[in-house]
Amino acid sequence: MAGPGLGSASGDALTGEAWLAALPEELAPQRRVMTRLADLCESWPQVMLLLVGCSLGRGAADALFGIDAPPGEARAGRIGAVEAMVAAALPELGAVVDVLRHRAGSESQHARRIFAQFADGVQLDLAVVAETEIQIRRRAGGAPDFVPLYQARPGSGEPDDDTLAGSASGSEPSAAYAVTGEQVREWAFHGWCMLIDADKYLRRGSLWEAHNRLHEARHYIWVLWAVSSGAMYPWHGLSQVLDHDPGNLPPGIESTVAGLDAPGLRGAARASAEVLATVSQAAARRHPADLPAAMAAYVTRALSCEP
Repeated sequence: MAGPGLGSASGDALTGEAWLAALPEELAPQRRVMTRLADLCESWPQVMLLLVGCSLGRGAADALFGIDAPPGEARAGRIGAVEAMVAAALPELGAVVDVLRHRAGSESQHARRIFAQFADGVQLDLAVVAETEIQIRRRAGGAPDFVPLYQARPGSGEPDDDTLAGSASGSEPSAAYAVTGEQVREWAFHGWCMLIDADKYLRRGSLWEAHNRLHEARHYIWVLWAVSSGAMYPWHGLSQVLDHDPGNLPPGIESTVAGLDAPGLRGAARASAEVLATVSQAAARRHPADLPAAMAAYVTRALSCEP
């Protein structure tokens, strides 16, 4: 979670002001941003919930704004209005270097993401979504590593069980966070595709392209390892592995790194094939999957042949 001894949002873990106060001194800039953001929620009646978590301990403030938003197309307008309001308030949080605003999630969710880089090094990664979606995910066991910093007072618009049930019938937000065997197969397949591309570029003598494909293959290795270890959002790859258990790395991962020399890149590609096979099998043990065995064998043979 976001710092030593801080725990999670479950059980008797600290929340709100107490959680912020317990952050170590090196996270003082992040504390300032989160405190001010929580204060602003009091003046924004549309905002029902503010959650923070994920990578705060590594210098980034990952947050979720749950807002009171009606279903259907009207939701997009409400979310967009809150997005604009938050963006306008960013200078109150600190000296802003630049801001990126874009859609997050599926088109039907109407979620928006704001990424802000502050001059003191703090990064704010904030998603604005309908509060009903957050509540459904939390009831389904999603986002347990997020800490609530603000919640609207009872009676101020929080949805009841019937509202939540109605929202759930029209969408499947919890499914967006669930890993399936089909996804494991897809991620493994993408990894093998990156490695056969690396082999292709090595045979052409295009070292930069081979290096890039090797890096992309390693991303899928991290994703599959995150799946195997039970990380919450494995599609983020390396960051989720480090957030979940920084000491538990894929065996042999250090051998997958190389410079721009052809022999080194080929050796790293062969090592990557071994590691990809290992992490794919580990992920499939957790989420049974029909792994692309034929593709794996083909790529492994190709990489074993000298150019």
